[in-house]
Amino acid sequence: MNPAHEKRVSRTSVPEAAEQPPEPAEFAGRVALVTGAGQGIGAATARILAARGARVAVNYHKSEDRAREVVDAIRRRGGEAVAVQGDVTDPGQVTALVAAARAELGPIDVLVLNAAGLGAHEARIAPATNLAWEDLEHVVTQQLKALFLTTHAVLPDMVARGGGSVVAVGAALARRPAPRFLPVTVAKAGVEAAVRTLALEVGPHGVRVNAVEPNLILTELARFIPEEQRRAAAERAALRRNGTPEDVAEVIAFLASQRASYLTGSCLVADGGTALA
Repeated sequence: MNPAHEKRVSRTSVPEAAEQPPEPAEFAGRVALVTGAGQGIGAATARILAARGARVAVNYHKSEDRAREVVDAIRRRGGEAVAVQGDVTDPGQVTALVAAARAELGPIDVLVLNAAGLGAHEARIAPATNLAWEDLEHVVTQQLKALFLTTHAVLPDMVARGGGSVVAVGAALARRPAPRFLPVTVAKAGVEAAVRTLALEVGPHGVRVNAVEPNLILTELARFIPEEQRRAAAERAALRRNGTPEDVAEVIAFLASQRASYLTGSCLVADGGTALA
């Protein structure tokens, strides 16, 4: 490999994108609910789905201002979006946020399970022997609540209507564990198992359930990760860079679309080729 080229692509950011062609209206007439959509992967997904014709419910728990910014950005581009507040780990709030999305936009055709039900610092990163049982229990419980409660509220209507698509955001850790990440690894392995089980149950009714499993992504939360760790992660990737929220959102949009009409129970790893090393 040309050394100069290797240095150029070894980065924690991505090259500026070329001017993009107009978005295809592949989600026209469809309603999408994106949980945890006030920032990061969720916000990028909401914007992409709206740009391609979906009416989008932007869920948030506490970050109302950021959710409103996402909604405003979508509307400025001529899209349709509403912000719906609710904690995805609280059964009553999940029922209310799903009802609000339906009332504002109509029946939900696409559900994106992005929210993990955890705050920025709630998952302890430490050797397993330094963790208490409660550290593992909390992360796993919150993650699986976020998945179970939301699908429990949305899937019956999709089944009754004979179609729909669910995409969960997992993590590449579920396939390739790393030291010090036991709680998150176990929680994301649970997401993968749930996705495959749900796919079997609702597939006969025309509903697809898939997951995307990213590695380190340059979201707002990545600012808490030291620069040297981000750079090391970029160097481990075959593409020699960290992923962006838009990278993951594009995979989510593909899985949610009719282009993936024969995919269900799939867990697509979006890690820039890190697993190849």
